[in-house]
Amino acid sequence: MVIRNPFFKHVEKILNQFPLNLLLHTNKSLDTFIPDSLSYSFLNFTEFIVKEEGLSSHVKVRFAPSPTGYLHIGGARTALFNWLFARHNKGIFLLRIEDTDQQRSTEEATQAILDSMKWLGLDWDEGPYFQSQRLPAYKQYAEKLATEGKAFYDTDAEGRKAIRFKMPDEMIEINDLIHGIITFDTSLIEDFVILKADGFPTYNFACVVDDAEMGITHIIRGDDHISNTPKQIALYKAFGFKTPEFAHIPMILGEDGSRLSKRHGATSVTEYRDKGYLPHALVNFLALLGWSPGNDVEILSIPEMIEKFTLKRANKTSAQFNNTKLDWMNGQYIKNTPVERLAPETKRFFEKAGIDMAKIAEGWLFDLVELYHDRFKTFQDFLNQTRFFFTDTIEYDQAAVTKFLKREGVGELLREVYAAVSPIDNFDKKNIEDSLRNLTEKLGVGFSKLAQPMRVAITGKSVSAGIFETMELLGKEKTTKRLDYAMKNLCATSETIQF
Repeated sequence: MVIRNPFFKHVEKILNQFPLNLLLHTNKSLDTFIPDSLSYSFLNFTEFIVKEEGLSSHVKVRFAPSPTGYLHIGGARTALFNWLFARHNKGIFLLRIEDTDQQRSTEEATQAILDSMKWLGLDWDEGPYFQSQRLPAYKQYAEKLATEGKAFYDTDAEGRKAIRFKMPDEMIEINDLIHGIITFDTSLIEDFVILKADGFPTYNFACVVDDAEMGITHIIRGDDHISNTPKQIALYKAFGFKTPEFAHIPMILGEDGSRLSKRHGATSVTEYRDKGYLPHALVNFLALLGWSPGNDVEILSIPEMIEKFTLKRANKTSAQFNNTKLDWMNGQYIKNTPVERLAPETKRFFEKAGIDMAKIAEGWLFDLVELYHDRFKTFQDFLNQTRFFFTDTIEYDQAAVTKFLKREGVGELLREVYAAVSPIDNFDKKNIEDSLRNLTEKLGVGFSKLAQPMRVAITGKSVSAGIFETMELLGKEKTTKRLDYAMKNLCATSETIQF
């Protein structure tokens, strides 16, 4: 940082020695750091920094996952609420990896978390910081408390020394930004280890040291952390750090009302990505799990979420995860996404699913996406509906075969269809439709009499996009081969039934 006002050039060297956020959020006055001749109200100083340097609100939040698994939906929502709060207040969003669990933390999980954050579009301004790289700092702070008599060394049976914090007996009260006043009786909390014998800090201790050093102003997290709050506040007081604001978000429940877990289906961001959901749709859905923009608005752009997001509109009660609503919302996002943007995403998803897209023309894929644009809710749904385009053989829905092909006369109808479309040179929608319309006039039957047997014969399903467009995209060779297969193998059987 460069201080522009000449008067404050005198304190520029202070900012080069101390982290700005630690200066801004310590309880100590600025005159602790500078000579009396330059003494200046710390409050005024911070106000000046805010005005001169554009730090409009001082807001600095963090998302601090433990890399013991993939980023789950609850963690993603916590990250999103922090991100939206920072962006709304023109503050800073910090990412910290709390990897002090040596047994369970993995590099794979860390990378999965980072990838999920990037996929969701939750960019961070600082970090990622890793707690495992900050062990000397934790040791220094723990020893400081021991020296001051606020903590003590505790030797275990094997002679290893840990440091345990002396929990004071008092009533601690916080004004939670979501739940309101919460009071804790710390006499009910035992002294607890802050630095283990192996030199690694415990969760509550490391959080306080990091949040203070990194200048975190608001801690937005799940309400399962409420029980950790009194221990952390006691540590803030012991160090003389300014206590940040707390906001505890209620948990997410499954559709049956119990806590969301794997038995409810996908629970990680990675799983939803792999199922073919759009990141902005998932972000929109997560934002509404415990927060409301008002006026029953459900579809919001990212800028709209940032503009409207405040913790005052966060719910105090648990949110329920509804897969049907997520599918609907993702479908809305797909409908509102231009085909030219969906086509490349479709190609990537299909390739990942094992479909050979190397010989698929860009224009053909564009036409396929356009044809199904209003019909699919996820890319996996799209693949399930269109897989028959990419294979030489197809799986037939037996119920559809029984209903539409195993009927008297259907084999003859398909032979007429085969004879009508085989001579077409320019196998496009118009020529196909003209040929088949002429056929229905010749046979004296309604087009529906042809449409469903044809659809089942060439797609294997009773439901698809428009039959003429489908035949054009499928191509003459595949279309006629499937008509021929259906005539010979699915229609002429002893199981044929009467209309």
